[in-house]
Amino acid sequence: MKILSAENLFARFIIQYSLPLLVIGIISRAFPVTGPVYFIVPVLLIINILLAFILIPRTNKTLIYISIIFGFPVYCLITSIWSLYPIISLQRSLYLLLMYAGIFSSVLLYKKFYPDKGIGFLMPANIFILVLSAISLILNIPADSWTGGNGLGFMGFAGHQNTLAAALLFTLPGIIALSIAHGAKGKASRVLLRLWRITTYSAFGGLLLTFNFLLLFITYSRAAILALVIGTISYLIITKSKKILIILSSVFIILLVLYFTIPLFQNAAYSFLNKNGGNILGRRMILWEPSVEAAKQGAIWGLGYGVSAPDIKTPILTGSYYEDGRYIREKGNSVLAMIEETGLIGLLLFLLPVFYILSKLIINNFEPLTTYNSILTAALAAMLLHSQFEAWWVGPGSVQLPLYLIVLITSILNNN
Repeated sequence: MKILSAENLFARFIIQYSLPLLVIGIISRAFPVTGPVYFIVPVLLIINILLAFILIPRTNKTLIYISIIFGFPVYCLITSIWSLYPIISLQRSLYLLLMYAGIFSSVLLYKKFYPDKGIGFLMPANIFILVLSAISLILNIPADSWTGGNGLGFMGFAGHQNTLAAALLFTLPGIIALSIAHGAKGKASRVLLRLWRITTYSAFGGLLLTFNFLLLFITYSRAAILALVIGTISYLIITKSKKILIILSSVFIILLVLYFTIPLFQNAAYSFLNKNGGNILGRRMILWEPSVEAAKQGAIWGLGYGVSAPDIKTPILTGSYYEDGRYIREKGNSVLAMIEETGLIGLLLFLLPVFYILSKLIINNFEPLTTYNSILTAALAAMLLHSQFEAWWVGPGSVQLPLYLIVLITSILNNN
């Protein structure tokens, strides 16, 4: 038996567990105490690229996937030619290309050899986040765990409240699928045993969901909370859950009435939305206004992947900084950041896989999707909304971008 073959148990072991490990490795970067674990990420990416090259046959369908997905990282590599900092753009583009190739290979292998496992590979990373956060909450460590957002919001061991919230949000689909998957699979021949399995897994999944929602709420990350709401609504629309949508709409109307008729309620809501100061978009406008001007400079072609317009600055304490004489600006919006660095061409290439998924839905007349596809599609809606308040589309070393790519590519492969 060949060492690298589909029948080899060791190869199948790597394929089965490398994707969950990859997600954990990506998540580890959100926490300085576990940061070194991230070094397993490039190793796993390279291993899976080699395995996919050997074990996955080249077909026309695979070539279509490659043409849809890889246009963006290839174009980023090309921007190195005219970049203001060619070496920086080249280095970041090469790592981005490795990430795309490795994640594509990882998901392709996983779906090829374990098509029935769904998106459970996201669950271990989510539990990893919950355990670390629980330790921080119970032991009240580190000392600055509650200073995540201008003195508001829990961040635990994470570098920032928004990073913790994004890590939760982007791994949550695995938890949501937990109860559904095991509840639908009840293959036990005995009714009582089947009922026991469904109840046990549903209770466990419900507990995890509750902790996720509570933790997400106390991070005080408004972008993540809004994204969760949009993702939930998207899921209900996709699954045509009319009764629940009517109930939620009624609740929303009641809240609006309370907001406009009861001053105490209005003040409380206003204080929450504005983090006890300023206006609801005040802090984001500080980032968006210069990003709009920078996007104008990026125009069609972009300034170069990983480059900030050197003559456009943001105020002190906005997250912008100098590195080896190069100004790195906090951009606050993924669309504007993408246009600045790669132009409108890069933006269209980045969104091409999303357009592909949308076109499949339109062609199929928005027929009801499978449970996993519904969850993945809703998750993509939540992630894309979240990206309008964080510039992670251009962050190959971020927590969000690789997780988004995993969900995106899984959604593309599941839809076929």
